Amino acid sequence: MLLELNDNVIKSTGLTEQELRIELAVRLYEDGKITVGQGGTMTGLGSIRFQKELGKRKIAWHYDVEDLHADLETLKKLSDSQVQKSVNE
Repeated sequence: MLLELNDNVIKSTGLTEQELRIELAVRLYEDGKITVGQGGTMTGLGSIRFQKELGKRKIAWHYDVEDLHADLETLKKLSDSQVQKSVNE
């Protein structure tokens, strides 16, 4: 889905198009509507720079036990992949 805003609406905010994207993504993240990854994609900043933007604004990351388990599973898969790659070399 593509969201289009009239140029007059953007100009009336006093923000650039990029600043408006960031403001919208930050607000959606604060409200728990999007993830850091989605915010990074939405703003074009990428996850790390979006996290830094959240940090500058003193916005706490949403990270719960479910996120921890998902991260641990990802690390396990990456580790298994590296071990397999080493065996094949």
